[in-house]
Amino acid sequence: MMMQRTPGPVLGSCLLVAGLLLAGACGGETADTVMVDEKEGAAGRAADPAEVAAEIQRLKQVGGTDALEFYRAGMGLIQHMEIEAAIEKLEAGRELAPENVAFHNALAMAYPMAGREEDGLASLEISVRVAPDDTTAVTGLARRYLDLQRLDDCQALLEEALGRHPDAADLHAVMGSLHLRQGDEDAARVEYTRALDLDPGNPDALFSIGVLAHRHGDMEDAAARWKEALVANPDHMGSLMGLGGLALEGGRDDEASVLFLHVLFLNPHLFAARRSLGNALILEGLYDEAVELFRAGVELQPQNLDAHFYLGKAYLQRGLMEDAEEQFEYVARTDPRNQEAYVELVRIYSLRNEMLRAYNAVRQLINLGFRDTDRLVNDQDFESLVSYPPARELLDSVN
Repeated sequence: MMMQRTPGPVLGSCLLVAGLLLAGACGGETADTVMVDEKEGAAGRAADPAEVAAEIQRLKQVGGTDALEFYRAGMGLIQHMEIEAAIEKLEAGRELAPENVAFHNALAMAYPMAGREEDGLASLEISVRVAPDDTTAVTGLARRYLDLQRLDDCQALLEEALGRHPDAADLHAVMGSLHLRQGDEDAARVEYTRALDLDPGNPDALFSIGVLAHRHGDMEDAAARWKEALVANPDHMGSLMGLGGLALEGGRDDEASVLFLHVLFLNPHLFAARRSLGNALILEGLYDEAVELFRAGVELQPQNLDAHFYLGKAYLQRGLMEDAEEQFEYVARTDPRNQEAYVELVRIYSLRNEMLRAYNAVRQLINLGFRDTDRLVNDQDFESLVSYPPARELLDSVN
């Protein structure tokens, strides 16, 4: 049941996170001012739990007719991860100032954190309609279209925006990502280079150039580019994830953990960071910590099947088979075509020598289209299963 290092896929999955990260969800002078004020107020001292609780309660009680107060309250509640309360305040402020793009941008950030992806997309689209020259909003919407594989919509949006703002580095960086998604690496590189010509410290372009370097096996250049991006923006999540993946592959588990933890601090709802951090903890032998990390993920995102799956994996590493079985059964029950959940259930049944249950689970797995039987045959966790004649005959019949 011990986790093995698998160099390539670890970093590959970390790099995929870049496509899921929206840059600059809150733009505009008001947003910047609010964030600076709050950061300066908390700097230099540890937060007192009683003070934090009092501040959250104060923010939740904000009312009246001052849109800015609702905005400040909403952004403050987001910082405290009180997402539902934050949405309530931001929606109230939006009613008072429907043309203020700051509310739509903030809700575009908050809605997905509450699992409301469609509302987040709608807020981004409203932002662009209300303020078509707000390149932050356009960039965010273009990235969201990329995530959704709406490539034609993304291209139309970017071409129109670049027609008005040909020197907007962020727009060129996203256009590069669009070209890369379309399979045109040369065109992507041209756009990334243009973005860096306009803004030599553009973190998104630096990150993407690093991804291209990684694609071609130049890990040193990839790391250098990602470090440059972090100089420009120490909280650039794509670069943090990329460097974390490199550290994990290089056996520098402590370094990887710090990087993934930073990303998780920036966005506790980004499950890819939680998964990567959990894997790093498991590789370090910190199974209890991994269990707590994934358990917190389930509490934060109870509908996220990946959260349940990886909590099951952590329980399994810890030797808590009944708890692991409960998580995998939940995933299989909620998503009956999830092959990985059935693989883990077969693993548990085999380790417990429950041959009939293991056999039935394998049959279900094969009925779902699973064909990688060598994966089971060559893993010692499935030794009891493979030694069971009916199961071995079933596995052999697949090939």
